[in-house]
Amino acid sequence: METNGVFQRPTLIADHPVAHQAVDLDGLVGDGPFSYCRGKLRSALPQTGIVVSCRDLCDRAIFDDIIDRYAQKFPGSDRRAIVSMWTLYYFSMLTIAPSVHMFVHRIGLPLGIDRLSLVCNEQTGEPEAFVMSGRRNVTTDPAAELHRLMRGHAEPLVAAIAANAGVAPKLLWNNVAAYLSWILKEIAHRYEPVLVEGGLALLEDAQWPGGGRNPMFGMIRIARQQCGLEFVRRKVCCLRYNLPGVGGCGEACPLPEGRH
Repeated sequence: METNGVFQRPTLIADHPVAHQAVDLDGLVGDGPFSYCRGKLRSALPQTGIVVSCRDLCDRAIFDDIIDRYAQKFPGSDRRAIVSMWTLYYFSMLTIAPSVHMFVHRIGLPLGIDRLSLVCNEQTGEPEAFVMSGRRNVTTDPAAELHRLMRGHAEPLVAAIAANAGVAPKLLWNNVAAYLSWILKEIAHRYEPVLVEGGLALLEDAQWPGGGRNPMFGMIRIARQQCGLEFVRRKVCCLRYNLPGVGGCGEACPLPEGRH
């Protein structure tokens, strides 16, 4: 769909018709424990919705247009909280279904920021799915695939959103880490912890593989209630408690006011 010349169906997809679409990702997850991944990674353009190249989200005007749509759900609210909430949808899609396919099905996916387009709801601007324009491959190193996803997609997008929307990079990286930590532990629980050891290292190591500071390091912490029960807590609040009608994160929030 094209909206005032800003959003358009990306030409990349048309350039790579259907040669790489032998793997049915939705069929792989089926009705099993990860059925919520269905429909999140697509090969074909949808009939409805706004489609924008993920790379173009780094453009302030394009990103602001989408956030303006989403902000209509929360009139008068803190724009930083609105942006953060929108990225929670985005980063959940970028981490959850891809991690299932990488670590459970051993499929490498074309998830670089230049190889994906985002489908947004026409009315709300809410992220709904990604459209891929690249070849899927068998992988023997899902942790390396995940590392490429973090460096080749999450990293440039976090930098751009932080610069263009005035949201702290730490907050955005904590949004990434929260969903990544959750899905990797879900996979470990449903299958075997050894499957995701390399992925969890990307959350627990201070350095990226090959060097460089890991911005997700320390973002997910283990806390303990008075009764001794352990639970997960974010390092940086996502600010969602500032939005009307949106519940807080409970004990996961580092701020008392965000636990309601």
